[in-house]
Amino acid sequence: MAGFVCRVPSAAGRGRPAVWAVAQANVALVKYWGKAPGPGHQPATTSVSLTLDGLTSAARVEERRANRPDRVAWAPPGPVADLARFVGHARTQLGIARPLDVLVTSNFPVAAGLASSASAYAALTTALAALAVDPPSVDRLAALARHGSGSACRSMFGGFVQWRPGDDARAVTQLAAPEHWPLAVLVAVSGSGPKRVPSRDGMRRTQETSPFFDAWLATNAADLAAVREAVGSRDLRALGTAAERNALRMHATALGADPPLLYWEAATIAVVREVWRLREDGVPAYFTIDAGPQVKVLCNPGDSQRVGQALAGVPGVSHVLRSRPGGAPRVLREPPEWAFASCPPPAVGRGRA
Repeated sequence: MAGFVCRVPSAAGRGRPAVWAVAQANVALVKYWGKAPGPGHQPATTSVSLTLDGLTSAARVEERRANRPDRVAWAPPGPVADLARFVGHARTQLGIARPLDVLVTSNFPVAAGLASSASAYAALTTALAALAVDPPSVDRLAALARHGSGSACRSMFGGFVQWRPGDDARAVTQLAAPEHWPLAVLVAVSGSGPKRVPSRDGMRRTQETSPFFDAWLATNAADLAAVREAVGSRDLRALGTAAERNALRMHATALGADPPLLYWEAATIAVVREVWRLREDGVPAYFTIDAGPQVKVLCNPGDSQRVGQALAGVPGVSHVLRSRPGGAPRVLREPPEWAFASCPPPAVGRGRA
């Protein structure tokens, strides 16, 4: 399968105009770290996430001439073979007969612990749905997006989102809209390169080899109840306490894998200590960490300037991203301005449909 050039000109017989869609990354406040048996990335436990405004992926989908293979590209470079398999599966599920040109791109680092796959597959699912003869409900689209990346189903909704095991229409639900709680979220970026062990592989290793995995599963109900109650009452202290506890337990479980999984860098630990120092100084700030070195910090909007400056001053932090609760994916009439900044060269990779 040949690579994809960003500015593909229209051609006779190509079909309908290209479709662009965007979706946001999400940060898990109660982590998804373990799968249930079966296809489609079913979770072993219930997770809760917050969709993040501004950490955006865009997907461009255009029909090709008949009797051509699908062409896919991911920029910056991502796992195009997985992307190609998803496109083939999604075309079948959505009844899209014609082959497709597909480009997925993000305005933040890929495969670095910032949920780029979640936003990428949510954006791609939304763009593909626009080509379907009978567009499915958002619940069905969330189930479809999950086949690309488990956490992508959460990025199909805005605000605070719950994902529980099961294939029914209510497996993924919005707990609260973005405007329910205008939290500030700051991301201390300490490394933009791909992590050594992808989340999917790390999750599998943890589940198969960590002696702490059963204990990790047993803590889910209490953390879930605490986070749901804190979101409902907009209690930052309760939310942050539960989110920090849940994140540290996830990483402790991963450290128990054989061989151990350590996603942190020196800057990760330094940021954690800086967040604790801020709290000692009376600033309510709380961290969470997914499978990567980046630390996400929750605080009140009025404290975001002080917290951002403190994080930026930590040795090893390259920059700080600023976010807030974000919305659901949407189809665009024009691509976002940044979408071609990482335009791939004529050949970016190969994958199978």
